[in-house]
Amino acid sequence: MSSIYDSEDKENVVRTGLGGSKPIQTNLSPQRLDKRTKQSKQVPYHHTAKMRRFTSTMNKSSGLTISEVHHLRQQINEKEREIDSLNTSFISLRTQVESQTLNNFTVESKYLQLERQLKELKSNVEKLNNFEESSMRELQHKFEISSQEMMVKHKERLNSRKEEIATEIDKILQEKQSKYLNAIEKLNANLKSFQEKKESLGNEFQQRLELARQEFKDREKALQENLQQVQSSNEETSASIKHSIDSLRSKINDLTDKSIPSKQKEYAKYESIAQQLKSKNSDKQAEIDSARSEIQSKSDLISELDGKAKLRNDELSRMKFEIKRMKMELVDQETKRRKLHAQLQDLKGNIRVFCRIRAVAAESKLIKFDLPDEDLNEDAKQELSIVKENVGIFNSANSYKFQFDKIFSMNHENECIFEEYSQLIQSCIDGSNVCVFAYGQTGSGKTFTMSHPVNGMIPLSIKKVFDDIKELDTQEQQWEYEINGKFIEIYNENIIDLLNPQSSEKHEIKHDDVNCKTTITNITTVPITSPSQANSILEQVNKRRSTAATKSNDKSSRSHSIFIIDIKGSNKATGVKTFGTLNLIDLAGSERISVSQVEGDRLKETQAINKSLSAVGDVISSLNLNQGSHIPYRNSKLTYLLKHSLGGNSKTLMFVNISPLSANFNETINSLRFATKVNSTKLG
Repeated sequence: MSSIYDSEDKENVVRTGLGGSKPIQTNLSPQRLDKRTKQSKQVPYHHTAKMRRFTSTMNKSSGLTISEVHHLRQQINEKEREIDSLNTSFISLRTQVESQTLNNFTVESKYLQLERQLKELKSNVEKLNNFEESSMRELQHKFEISSQEMMVKHKERLNSRKEEIATEIDKILQEKQSKYLNAIEKLNANLKSFQEKKESLGNEFQQRLELARQEFKDREKALQENLQQVQSSNEETSASIKHSIDSLRSKINDLTDKSIPSKQKEYAKYESIAQQLKSKNSDKQAEIDSARSEIQSKSDLISELDGKAKLRNDELSRMKFEIKRMKMELVDQETKRRKLHAQLQDLKGNIRVFCRIRAVAAESKLIKFDLPDEDLNEDAKQELSIVKENVGIFNSANSYKFQFDKIFSMNHENECIFEEYSQLIQSCIDGSNVCVFAYGQTGSGKTFTMSHPVNGMIPLSIKKVFDDIKELDTQEQQWEYEINGKFIEIYNENIIDLLNPQSSEKHEIKHDDVNCKTTITNITTVPITSPSQANSILEQVNKRRSTAATKSNDKSSRSHSIFIIDIKGSNKATGVKTFGTLNLIDLAGSERISVSQVEGDRLKETQAINKSLSAVGDVISSLNLNQGSHIPYRNSKLTYLLKHSLGGNSKTLMFVNISPLSANFNETINSLRFATKVNSTKLG
């Protein structure tokens, strides 16, 4: 029996009973236990055959009796039963070992889990330590910032004071200009009234003089006729009287001696007739004398009126000289105003960003906005706060804050927005390059802001240009302006002439870096003579612009449209010449391909749009950091075209249009981040 189990197994197995009522401890591995189990299952058969061979051998060799053999067989059977019980115990032992192994595995898994939890706790402790260090660094950084704020606030106060002084100067100039204009208007009105009075008095004098002359002529003619009649009658009477006298004298001479008394009576009669004729002649002479005195009084009145007219002419000459002096002073004031206006715009910043929230239906689900008051913060900005509520286990909320030069809510109209930007039109008329463009996701209201036919930024800008030029004409500043316009679109990095879309000629961009001018070859240029003509051009080109439907917008602009207005001015009095370019740009809408779900041609368009918009951001970032470094204008046709309108002394204004709908939250945040990047740019 000892041959079945080796000595090693006997040392490693401890049995407390054949029935296996108590657990058996073993150091055997599961593999060795399997091997021993297989061997134990084979023991009875080998043992029985061996016993039989042993019995037959014993019978032959030793000559044992049958009873002894039987006794031996009983012992063998007992041993076999013991072996069977051992096998049964071994099987139960194996089962217990396996269950113990399973328990060991369970304990080991719990141990590993506890070990992982311990590692997590260690990592959390490290994170807390790192958080403590970062908090200390942040506190130190805040302390440094707060220590620097005192220095920055002084500069900000200086800048605000400069801006206040510039505003006061502008206000004083406007008041002085308005005062001069009112004085000139009053003088012109007085001059006009004097001229009207002079004309009326002259007309009245001429009428009275003509009437007096006519009356005098009529009376003179009547008197001459009467005088001639009287004279002729008197001459006839005289002639007849003389003839009568002669005849009477002859008769007297003949009849002196015959009838003198009777002839004396007849002579007295004729003497009385002569006296009557003399009295009539004296009455006519009185009328002639009165007519001559009236003519003399009219001559005196004419001399008096001539003296008054001479005084009025002297006063008119003096007023003309005063007006000329005021005009010269006004020209000088206009030159100063241009310089102060340029300084004021420089103080406000060469790159500005206005944020506009699109108006939507009242029942729409909106993003939670915290709109600012009209007052500015310490950075002379307005602040917009957006809150995103995270619905989940903790119901947390994320807050985003952005600062811009001006923020317009859904209730602001286009006219209100234009008032904030209209001063840049004067900068363009004065000779600066100005770039105004609308940026934002598709469907955020860019085209409504820029190209609305009634009150869009483009129609209002054109009207403002002509109104300012007309005002200079009324002030007689001797400015002459020539306005030309071009309308293009950039589609898939290709320039298209919207005023001649059928043209197959290629267009190239050329720059004059000395004069900061940009030209486009083979492009249609039209002279602009009135706002109505420009609005008709705008209406035509808007119909030709490339649009398509996407998941984000059923009529999305797929190109950048650019209205280029060149304003060339010259002053006859001072010889000053100016040239400014106004770029009015309606950018294509930015969109994520995953949201718009475009394919084919729409996909290529979206990729080209996003690439050009990214290039705008890269150029502006390079302008902000420029210390003689390369500015990547050539990364897109849009930035290369606007080379002289984004950098240098040019003025740039961006309208970032955002949607207030909750469904567009991510696109709105991306647009605001891009606009913040632009707003932080400062040009030297």
